[in-house]
Amino acid sequence: MTNHQEYPTRPLGCWDKLKELRRKLFRQSWEMKANGGLIVAAQQPSYPIIAGLGAFGRRLYGPYFSKAMRDPKLLIQYHEAADRAGFPGGEMCSSMHHYLGEMVLGLTTKNPRNGDYSGVDFVFETNFCHSAAKTAQWASEFLDVPHFILDLPQEGGEKAITYVAAQMAEAIDWMHKTTGKKCQDERLIGAVENWWESGVLWARICKANQAIPAPLYYNMLHALMVPFMLGGHELEVLEFYKELLAEVEDRVREGISALGIERCRLTHEGEPMYYAEDFIPEILQRYGAVLVGGFTSFCGGHWQMDKNGKWDAARSLKEMNLSLVHREDALNFLARCYIEHTPIYRCQRIYEKIGEYLHRAQDWHCRGVVMHLDVGCRSQAMGNLEAKQVLRKAGIPVLTYEASNGDPRNFSPHQVADQVESFLHMLGLRPVEEFG
Repeated sequence: MTNHQEYPTRPLGCWDKLKELRRKLFRQSWEMKANGGLIVAAQQPSYPIIAGLGAFGRRLYGPYFSKAMRDPKLLIQYHEAADRAGFPGGEMCSSMHHYLGEMVLGLTTKNPRNGDYSGVDFVFETNFCHSAAKTAQWASEFLDVPHFILDLPQEGGEKAITYVAAQMAEAIDWMHKTTGKKCQDERLIGAVENWWESGVLWARICKANQAIPAPLYYNMLHALMVPFMLGGHELEVLEFYKELLAEVEDRVREGISALGIERCRLTHEGEPMYYAEDFIPEILQRYGAVLVGGFTSFCGGHWQMDKNGKWDAARSLKEMNLSLVHREDALNFLARCYIEHTPIYRCQRIYEKIGEYLHRAQDWHCRGVVMHLDVGCRSQAMGNLEAKQVLRKAGIPVLTYEASNGDPRNFSPHQVADQVESFLHMLGLRPVEEFG
């Protein structure tokens, strides 16, 4: 029987600053155009390249994502709208499918704060996921704006880096012709530097969660990663992550736990159920088990990844003694970052993925792995069953469950709850309340 482990805990001091920063970035996505800036529609754009043109706001194809995920009935309405428009929900990313539903309902350009309509200037997408690329193409047609898709090969190497850097240069010329705005090299280089440094800090924050007890937990990590995903190229975001890392390191030194009880540590592989993100963590918490991370909570960082799948935080520009002077320096560095150091753009490299799952479980000192066999994201689900075999051979138990990251119609709460509790019982855990 696992011992009952209790640790001191306290709220995260910079949480209010996080919420204000997220609100500011969200407001930018609607107000930037009125202030003379650009609005770009995308799921995963290349921020530093666009930032060379000046201030811009980023808008998801489905900007009501967070609202929908808090209201599954509303979310289903968006999926049904996409179904009626003829999009095959079972054959594409469930998040993209719901985005398309919002789009056909006219919500991509409708401000949720005041109901005003505000268009976008162009679509800029990175093609590391076929569903995102096709959604971008259709969004361009539906919104009647031009689009550019930056193709990211899943194979690495110098040829891939050269290929991506050349596309980035082409994108800069395309944006100039499309918007009339010229790329300012100083802005571009500064944005690349901020973006890299923010990602390095995020990787260090995630790595700090190797400490026992973990200073952060899974849902906190997802929330804290949002500023990077919305504006990692901005200096204000970089300053926030400097402050966050300092606080997390203090929590590690003082032995501050994220939840106060840590009887068992687990990783979560695959995207969460965004419409029920608290569902599994709350069950685990009742048993004193903690999710300390996983691919989607770590993927915003910049990592040094070896061929066996072991991750370590990448080095800062200063630590590498690297200076970006010219546009070509910045583009080549950014392309290398995408191909070699940014996990989200490598999510289909199955031959590396399996080792990564194993090392994450081992390096973050976990007793088991919770694995989402996601019917709503084929990229995340690829290789999971092979990874399960490798983990089990290493003596690491694995729980698999089936659902969808973005469609509650594919989620059975009773079935998933039974699977999770059975797994915890197998690990020898009992509900915390039984300890009195």
